[in-house]
Amino acid sequence: MKPLKLLGAAAAVSAAAFAALEAKAGRGTCTGDVDVLLVLGCRVRGDRAEEMLRLRAETAADELLAHPKTLCIPCGGIVHADQTKSEAEAIREILLSRGVGEERILLEDRSQTTLENFLNAKKLIAGLGLNAPRVAFLSSEFHLLRAMQIAKLAGLSCEALPAPSPKKDRVKNYLREAAVFPLLLAELHKRKGE
Repeated sequence: MKPLKLLGAAAAVSAAAFAALEAKAGRGTCTGDVDVLLVLGCRVRGDRAEEMLRLRAETAADELLAHPKTLCIPCGGIVHADQTKSEAEAIREILLSRGVGEERILLEDRSQTTLENFLNAKKLIAGLGLNAPRVAFLSSEFHLLRAMQIAKLAGLSCEALPAPSPKKDRVKNYLREAAVFPLLLAELHKRKGE
C-alpha cells in the first residue's frame, strides 16, 4: 500500500474511533442523585447567555428540580471583552428563573477555561465539608468526552450529564472537538510521565 493511501486509511480509522468515543460520551455517565452538579459555562455576549449556555442552564434546572438535595456550582468567569456578566452569573439567573432555590447555588465565577472550572470547583466542593461527595458535571453533549479528560487532569472524580447543543452549530462543534482532542491527549500523556 502506498504511504498516502496508508495515511488516509489510518486517518479514516482514527476518525471513526473518535466518532464512536464521542457518541458514547455524549450520552453521559450519570444516573440518579448526586451531591454536587457543576454546570460548565460557555459564551455570554454582554449580559445575555447565548443559546448553548441557555440550553445547559435549562437542562441543569430540570436536573436540580428532579433532585432537590443536589447543590449546584455554575462555572465560568468573564472570558470575553464584550461580557458584562460572568458565565456563572448568567447560569444562576436562568436557574433562579426556573425555580431553583438560591440556597442551592454556589458560584464559581473566576475561571477562564474548562480546566480552571474543575480546579476552582474542586476547591469549593472541598469547602462544603461533604464526606466523599458524588459529583457530576453538565455540559453540551459534544463537549463531554474532552471535559471528562480535563476533569481527570484536575484530579476531580465526577460523572457527566449531557445538555443538547444548538443544531445549527453541531457539525462545527464536533469538528472542533476532533481537532482539539489529540492535543488534550498529548497533554495528559505528558503529565502522566512527570
